[in-house]
Amino acid sequence: MNTRAVLFDLDGTLVDTIDLYTEAYITALQLQGSIMDEARFIADVYTNGLSLRDVMALLSMDPAHEPRIRETRDTLYIELLSTRTEWLPHAEEILEAVGRQRLSGIMTGSHRSYTDAIHTRLRLYDKTATVVTEDDIESRMKPDPYGLLLAAKNVGAPPEECVYVGDQLFDVQAARAAGMHACLVPNATTPARAHEEADIVFDDLRSVLTLL
Repeated sequence: MNTRAVLFDLDGTLVDTIDLYTEAYITALQLQGSIMDEARFIADVYTNGLSLRDVMALLSMDPAHEPRIRETRDTLYIELLSTRTEWLPHAEEILEAVGRQRLSGIMTGSHRSYTDAIHTRLRLYDKTATVVTEDDIESRMKPDPYGLLLAAKNVGAPPEECVYVGDQLFDVQAARAAGMHACLVPNATTPARAHEEADIVFDDLRSVLTLL
């Protein structure tokens, strides 16, 4: 494999934010009188990449409450990110090691306000050449390959010489749609189908260095 660039997903791949996002989201729903437990949130919402509008329809909530729920969720989440975010094991050292040997970047479906909060705590933007967020991709969320292709363009690497490392099925599908090698580093929220569709599966993020 001729690897010129390694691109990473962010949440659940490099940083430990899934519990923080779940907490903020569930709290925002509860404040509007809707209850969703953590297990259902992960299974039905997080791993499927549902929008807030989809979640509200799932819970039969009044669409008029969407702006208030979004504002509450984002305010809570940004506060949690800026104070409690941690790198996942070996993530910081791997990101820095890749950057020394190859081109590196991050493509995430998170808002720029979220990554700004992570940067406040972990100096995220200092660790990699580019960070493409939801704000950059015109709502063309994974598995649409647009964001991955933009990240590859930003670092100056052709897609076929890029590896995209993620933890969810839509990460794998986006990588393959972009013509990149799809590398899965699973966690407790990763669906079984992601293992089947990935080109490469590693149990440990450190194994990414074998691709260089």
